[in-house]
Amino acid sequence: MRSTGDAPSARRVDAASGPRSADDASRLGRALSDVLGFVLIFGIVVSTVAVVYVGGFDALTEARDVQRFDNAERAFDVLDANVEDLALRGAPSRATEIRLADASIGFGPPVSFNVTTESGRWYQRSIRPIVYRTDDGSELVYANGALFRQYGDRAVMFDPPRIITGNRTLIPLVATDDASSGVSALDTRRLLVRTQVSGRNVARFENAKANLTITSPRASAWERYLEDDVGLTCTGPEDGVSGEVTCRLPPGDVYIQDVSVAVSFT
Repeated sequence: MRSTGDAPSARRVDAASGPRSADDASRLGRALSDVLGFVLIFGIVVSTVAVVYVGGFDALTEARDVQRFDNAERAFDVLDANVEDLALRGAPSRATEIRLADASIGFGPPVSFNVTTESGRWYQRSIRPIVYRTDDGSELVYANGALFRQYGDRAVMFDPPRIITGNRTLIPLVATDDASSGVSALDTRRLLVRTQVSGRNVARFENAKANLTITSPRASAWERYLEDDVGLTCTGPEDGVSGEVTCRLPPGDVYIQDVSVAVSFT
């Protein structure tokens, strides 16, 4: 009878231990699910950050560089207006503030302007363009009252000079030159481009048949301007990019207004 009575007790122990084992398995399953969920979410976050860093960082860098170039372009617009004050309105000097960030500013190769007549008279002037260069090779150029954007060999004039033709032809020459011992500025800071008139001259060819020849690394851009905007007939450079462009001026009086401008960077 004692052995018969012990059997139900054993079954109760087994029955009690069974549900406790099921609860443990359930808790273990939920724990594993939480860990897997965390791993998946963490992996998604890391992947998203990596994609944004690789793609978004380049986009942000490009947008920053474009903004810097646009800011430099606006500064060159101010520089052009300031030099025009010197040449036309008799201002003695001007200063233009330009911010350099991963860029430099200095002088480019000389550009030559030459007016020759059939009678053998001539007037020639060489200027040194002011050039803003970025690390990727893009450039802004101020040359004789004209502003250029240059990308490699391709140059685009976006602000023209004041060449006027007709019964009388006016050719303004703004001869910028170095007044700071060849210093070229390279830094992440703001600097002043100081411009000051150092001389003036006016030449006149009466009732002349004359040609204008420009020798420049941006000769093709000069050719497009002189043909499309001024209405001259020109012969461009042999390579289609740099070299000489020669244009026939209308018969009549030709005036050359020559202003020497000393440029320094401080």
